[in-house]
Amino acid sequence: MFRQEEWIFSGASGAHYRFSIRTKKSGLPQAPGVVMLAYTHPRGHMAGWQVNPLFIGHADDMSRIPESEVDPHSKQMALWNSCFLLPESLAAAREACVLDLERANAPFIIIPE
Repeated sequence: MFRQEEWIFSGASGAHYRFSIRTKKSGLPQAPGVVMLAYTHPRGHMAGWQVNPLFIGHADDMSRIPESEVDPHSKQMALWNSCFLLPESLAAAREACVLDLERANAPFIIIPE
């Protein structure tokens, strides 16, 4: 994929959240935080990259999110190729971040089953 190490997402409130980027293959850390599973792809020649969120969630252990929150067999998750991570130890802050990002980044890509 691309070599960018961070991506800044804006929430509906105008707040900015700086996420680190990992490929799907690299897995998720065993740490508390916010996770965005996404389909990331080039926009076109020299136009940069586009991130399409498929799932935004939070957990005390980010490594458990795919198995506990996401149906890996859904057509939508077949597109998942990147993970965006925001470490955060406070559950209330994680929840507020997720709600803010969901309001700003909906609707997600929806593929009819």
